[in-house]
Amino acid sequence: MIRTSTVPSSARAHFRHGVASGDPRHDRVIIWTRVSDIDAPTVTVEWTVAIDPEMRHVVASGATETTARRDWTVHIDVVGLRPDTVYHYRFEAMRQRSPIGRTRTLADGHVDHLRFAFVSCAKYNAGFFNVYGRLAARDDIDFVLHLGDYIYEASNTPPATQTPGADIGRPFEPLHECRTIADYRARYAQYRRDPDVQAVHAAHPVIATLDDHELADGAWRGGADNHDEMRDGAWQIRRAAAQQARWEWMPARLPDPSDPTRVHRSVRVGDLVELLLLDFRGRRDRPMAGPAMHHPSRSALGIEQRAWLEESLVLSTATWRLIGTPSPMARTWQPDLDPSLHVPMRALKLMHAKHDAPDEDQWDGYPAERDDLLRIIHATGRGKTMLLAGDLHVSMAIEHEHPDHRGEHTVVEVVTPSITSQNLDEKLHLTPGTDAVGVAADLVEALDGLQWCELESHGYSVVDVDRQRINVQWWYVDTVLSPSSAERLGHTIDVAAGSPVVSPSLVPSR
Repeated sequence: MIRTSTVPSSARAHFRHGVASGDPRHDRVIIWTRVSDIDAPTVTVEWTVAIDPEMRHVVASGATETTARRDWTVHIDVVGLRPDTVYHYRFEAMRQRSPIGRTRTLADGHVDHLRFAFVSCAKYNAGFFNVYGRLAARDDIDFVLHLGDYIYEASNTPPATQTPGADIGRPFEPLHECRTIADYRARYAQYRRDPDVQAVHAAHPVIATLDDHELADGAWRGGADNHDEMRDGAWQIRRAAAQQARWEWMPARLPDPSDPTRVHRSVRVGDLVELLLLDFRGRRDRPMAGPAMHHPSRSALGIEQRAWLEESLVLSTATWRLIGTPSPMARTWQPDLDPSLHVPMRALKLMHAKHDAPDEDQWDGYPAERDDLLRIIHATGRGKTMLLAGDLHVSMAIEHEHPDHRGEHTVVEVVTPSITSQNLDEKLHLTPGTDAVGVAADLVEALDGLQWCELESHGYSVVDVDRQRINVQWWYVDTVLSPSSAERLGHTIDVAAGSPVVSPSLVPSR
């Protein structure tokens, strides 16, 4: 079933960034808004949560204050709610009411079914957020999982290492690269004024991790590819500013209030699913090319996060463990590939930018840790785990082999396309439906484990989970260069419980 969803005209000046909800649990959810055009040191914001969209049957309400110190944002952790229940909410300040948002708690106890969407890579100046509009119109998903690059920190005229935006009248604000707290706040504010961004947040709770562009391109624990301390100042100051703005503007709950750098966390949906969200950028060792990348001590996760993930995998009793990794864990390069593939693979960051070698910025740059994690997944939950990934701006279905036993499958990984960020035809200026189709077929033939890929469409993925199988659908919009409501189902697969391989599927009813 499809629901028409738009942000109501009642979104007056004081609520120009709409409303949002996120980080649902079975008994609580975060609701969010921002109050605009304030000329007082503080403002009181009232909030109301109801069962019905008319807001007549109120189940919770209260008031809070916000100030410039939190950029006038409001986060309310509404507790005492019922599991697996739709709620509606709104805010009021200075005699004006916000739009009414819709949210949902997660199921608890014995759970037989879950359906959610997952997305990645929303570059404002590269296209219109038609993907968010299509997600807002769905009423068959429990939440939206965002795997990162919710914003792009980039300059509107980026360096040669980054792809320019499209000439469609959507320049970044500010025009320069974000470096300060004011810059990051302004970029989030621009995104949150977009009508499709407001619509998806008003329709569904969002669960989000982050990738590098919430911080800086190519981020790692101590810096980033595009961060120059002589030009940009200390990395730790910039990183703290980026993370503060993110926590202010996202409808999210701090996993550890004593550590604002922590993003990794677990989300449980009854006994059916445990969702493990990773931070691939913020805690990793610096990416290194060549033999150094193979050192067994090198980590993409960092000591604390890796220990948490390993313990979570060992102790999880859920029917399915879903691991949200912002960057695909799969090998995207291998030796002796046909040189004709190198140009498209470099454009997609599937291999090193200059050499016939892996791209050290991906999981390929941390092969020892990846192999260790695959061994743990195999030992603790072969056939009950799936990897969900984004970042590469393409669609993929991959079967991972056990690192020590060739031909023995361990886990399936699915990669969602970008919302707007440039893919193969845009980066290489190809005519859609031509060369990229052949490249996709050649990659499936050449890369071990790659079962299917599509390299030129923007969209989102839907994950439909029951106790016997997981069905994944890839949905594509027809364009991002102008507003559009057209979409199509591009591909669908099944992964059966106990069998970590990709199978043909029947499409669940929508």
